[in-house]
Amino acid sequence: MDNLNSFIIARAFHVFAIVLWIGGVAFVTTTLLPAIKNMKDVTSKLALFEQLEGRFAFQARITTLITGISGYAMLEIMNAWDRYQQLQF
Repeated sequence: MDNLNSFIIARAFHVFAIVLWIGGVAFVTTTLLPAIKNMKDVTSKLALFEQLEGRFAFQARITTLITGISGYAMLEIMNAWDRYQQLQF
């Protein structure tokens, strides 16, 4: 039962991190870049992009780390490392 609880927690962290990571990429691609493209002042464009992208870069680093650690934990809990040797997986 302890392994099941650990797996559930690891999967919850994994899904949460992926949602934040992909959501951030979607925001930058669909909202931030088009909005900056429509701005007239080049200096303002660069300043706004650097400010917002810098914050997202921090979020992306953290969520990537959480995704990797939780993915590793799930593989360890399931003892599923051998799946990487099988084409069906």
